[in-house]
Formats: sequence, C-alpha cells, structure tokens
Amino acid sequence: MSNNVKTKLKAIYKKIIINLFNLIYIKPTKQIKNKDDSEKVYNLKIDKNQYRIFEFRNGRIYTDSNDTTAYISANNYISEASLQYKKFDSINSRNQKTLDNEVLKIGTPKFKRKINGSILSLISGGASRDNFTHWFTDVIPRIKIYQQKFSLKMINKFYLPSIKHKFQLESLSYLGIKKKDIITSEKYKHIEAKKIFATTHPCYHKPSSVKSWSLMYLKKIYIKKNTQKKYQKIFIDRDQFRLLDLNDLEKYAGYRILMNENEIKDYLSSIGFLIVKPENFSFSEQVKIFSSANYVVGLYGAAMMMLTFCKQKTKVLEIKPLRGGDEFKNISKLVKLKHKQIILKPIIESPTPQNGLLNCPIDKIKKELKLLGLRDI
Repeated sequence: MSNNVKTKLKAIYKKIIINLFNLIYIKPTKQIKNKDDSEKVYNLKIDKNQYRIFEFRNGRIYTDSNDTTAYISANNYISEASLQYKKFDSINSRNQKTLDNEVLKIGTPKFKRKINGSILSLISGGASRDNFTHWFTDVIPRIKIYQQKFSLKMINKFYLPSIKHKFQLESLSYLGIKKKDIITSEKYKHIEAKKIFATTHPCYHKPSSVKSWSLMYLKKIYIKKNTQKKYQKIFIDRDQFRLLDLNDLEKYAGYRILMNENEIKDYLSSIGFLIVKPENFSFSEQVKIFSSANYVVGLYGAAMMMLTFCKQKTKVLEIKPLRGGDEFKNISKLVKLKHKQIILKPIIESPTPQNGLLNCPIDKIKKELKLLGLRDI
C-alpha cells in the first residue's frame, strides 16, 4: 500500500471518528458575552501582574496533551481559559485567540471521564509534559495563582500534563499533592467534573517572561535549611559528547553539544569545580547543590532553571549558542545573581535556533571566570 493511500485512509478514518463523536457530544460554540452563568471569572494581581482564575460548574476539559486545551462550560461555550498553540516557525508556538481553538472545528473526539468533586487544572501545553524549565515556569506557579483566592483543600483532583518524570511527582509532594490525587492528560483527554478551576498562564506563555513572584514562590516551597558546603563550584554536565559520531557531525546539527566538553571538564576540575550531572540526583538534592554554590558554569539548557535556587550574588557563567534565548539570564537578574555569557556560533548551522555543535575555548572560560571574581586560576 502506497504512502498516499495510507494518508487518505487515515484522513477518512479521522473524519469518521470526528463525526461519530459529534453525535455523542455536541460541538462547543463561541461564548455569548454575559450569557454563561456556569462560569465565573476572578481577576487578581500578583506584584502588579494581572491574572484570572476561571471556575466552571459541571464543565469539561478536552485536550490533545499538546497544542489544544479547551475549557467548556456546562452551557457548552468555550472559555477564554482555553489554550490553542500554533507554530510560527519550525520550533516555536504562540497561543492564539480562543476562536482558533480546534474543538470549534472538530468537537471533542474522545470519550469523557466523569470526576467526582473539584479539579484544579494545571495543563500548560505540550512542552510542560517533559521540559524541566516549563514545568517550573508554566505549571507549578499556577498553584500560587489559584491560592491567591482559594485553598488547595477545596481540590479533590489535580489535572496535570504528566507525572512520568521523578521531578514532577517530587516537586508536587512539597505541596502535599499525592499521586493518588493526580490525573494526567496523557491518560484522560476529556474529563468532566462538578467544579473545575483553571488560571491564566503565569508567564504569558513565554519562559523568558517568568516573573519575580513566581521564582520567589519556588524558593519558598523548595529551599530548606542547607548546611552543606561541598558544592561551592559546579559545572553542569550534560554528558552528550559521547553521543556523537565524529565521522558524521552533520547528523547531529540539531543537537546542543559542547564539542570540547571533556577538555572543559578537565580544566574546571583542575581549579576545584565539581562536575554535576543533575539527573543523577533527586530534585531535592539538586536544590541543595545549587543553593550551596558560589559559582555555576553550564551550557544553556533546562538544568539552568535551577539557578532559581542559588543564593544572591552567586556567579554564573552560561555558555550559549548564538540564537539561544535569555531566559536564564533573566532568572539570574530576578534572583540577584551575577550572570555572564559566552555566546558561540555553532560550528555547524543548526535547524533548531537554540541548538548547535559548539566549541568553547578554555581561554574564554578563564577570562569570564576572572571577570566574575574567581582568582585561583
């Protein structure tokens, strides 16, 4: 069977499924202003930033666990709480207007699961399922927004993008949220409950726009008294150079790897840095390591989110691809760290803007560490 035939058959099958579910569940419609008494909206401020909490009685949530999440009222209107991400380039997405939500076209083609009690939805788009940074900028701070008006004791179940990573369950446990109280969008894509709560996005859909209140909330939850002094100078080890086939580098152009990673580790070890691979530690151990550090050196990437937990005036040296973002520099600014960057052009152009194969001269590292005040080099 040719690929064209397979594609056509898949399209026909999808259309049949959509039409079938539209017979089971009426397709949601655009909300008529001031006509929906089954949804309440609460406006609030955190540090002059405007947010909203949405409360639905007998409402529904439908999601594809990625670009689309629709909050649907008992009157079958789609709410402004909904998410509808559309790609604007090969990598990045933006949240669009509610009228662009896919359910207005296709309905809700998944069987519905009824949940007893109240649900707090922390759904935040596909990136929050796996990405460490998005989990702590998009998901956890929603709890703080909700707590500005309500108590977590009112919630029976928490609707989350995923709990397949250890850091997800561990970070939730600090808030008293247990695994038995969690349902995930990976398992249930269409749910209904007596009461559903949702919030607007904590950083307006961009980790680079994370707010100070959000980081302070994370510090308050996760930092406990820390007396260890072992990890005063650390290098964040991604340990990816070993993945390369040096005879076919073009194949890895979409990766983000330090080509002289071993040389860098050898040099930093010689001046007292400990080489730390964060995923080898529990989340609580990572918090202790970063909160004890005086110097942090690392390649642009999700582990740099842990800068949130560094004490004030910690010195940070970030090695970054030319087109990488400034979200971690922004975090350093908000939590009052001293942050410098080495910005490098990839030796092979990457199809992914924030990635590339990089070579970072040791002399550049020496120079920037001296500027950061490290004298024993």
